[in-house]
Amino acid sequence: MHLHQSLTVRGCITQEKYIKGKSLSELERILGFHTGRLRNGIVVAALQQTPTRDQFDLLGYTQVAGHKINGDTFEGLEIDKLKELVIKTVFSNSDVERLVKVLPNTPHSNVMDNDSQYPPGQGVPQWKLTQPLNAQVVAIVTEGQKYK
Repeated sequence: MHLHQSLTVRGCITQEKYIKGKSLSELERILGFHTGRLRNGIVVAALQQTPTRDQFDLLGYTQVAGHKINGDTFEGLEIDKLKELVIKTVFSNSDVERLVKVLPNTPHSNVMDNDSQYPPGQGVPQWKLTQPLNAQVVAIVTEGQKYK
């Protein structure tokens, strides 16, 4: 992958302001990746569009891994109204408010259980893209670097 490359992303996203200036080990703790997962670096891709209500799911914060969220998590809440509120008040494509996807160079492991692979993070907002969306590579971070 290279800087400014266009790609499509799906899965967990957050806002850039929560990862800016952080080292790879800090990002592991913040986002909820097991120790060493980001050792081989990451690619950060910024979404080129704001997701619509049908293109993402609510996940809450990184203290609870996405695989722990189920149908009961948001029971009794008006999900569509919450999504519209998030779209209007949180989602952005500019400055540090923009939505980003962190792509570890080390892929998901099929031999590790999800609880070990995705421990509780330090609590930044996250959402799950349910459909592929266009994004652009804005950073390639290698060992010893911080995401600028």
